[in-house]
Amino acid sequence: MASLRLNFAEFCERSDISGDELRRIIDPIRGTAWVAGGAIRRTLIRMPLDSDFDFFFRSAEHMAEWETALPSSLSLHNETEHHKHWRGTIGESSLPVDIQAIRFRYYGSAEEVISSFDYTITQFALDGETLVTTPEALWDLGRRKLALHKVTYPVATMRRMLKYTNQGFTACAGCMATLLRETASNPEVLAQINLQYVD
Repeated sequence: MASLRLNFAEFCERSDISGDELRRIIDPIRGTAWVAGGAIRRTLIRMPLDSDFDFFFRSAEHMAEWETALPSSLSLHNETEHHKHWRGTIGESSLPVDIQAIRFRYYGSAEEVISSFDYTITQFALDGETLVTTPEALWDLGRRKLALHKVTYPVATMRRMLKYTNQGFTACAGCMATLLRETASNPEVLAQINLQYVD
């Protein structure tokens, strides 16, 4: 699947989308980390930014360096082997935000980050000023269609399908059939029942 690299500000301007709220939250803390997933998707379809802001890293050292620069207004809320979760305010805003540092895997590029995601509609990352995505992600997001890119954690992907359908996305029959087949044929799936896959 070919990726696209687009200037994020120009893309928003051409699409009459305001990226101001997203930039207000992520710019003070982004550093060289990648922001990917739900917050970008919500911005592109003009939904409120009431989800987590997910940051991805090249290595444990890269994440540790990023973490030391977080403002004191953010406090560690939760920590698992897969991620760290901070909650607090950023800048002049009094509205609390949820910041997640993803650490169950590290990546060599923003393209690797989005390639690891299950649904095409989640395949959005910011690499500096560049929006990294795919033609399929843009197409499916515009149609509000749930299409699978890859299935690594079938149970978590099934849970996320329910979440996205509640947000107005429609899963095609092929998507549901693939998930059911992956769930039924994988004996390790039961061990994933409580896995919290990050969006």
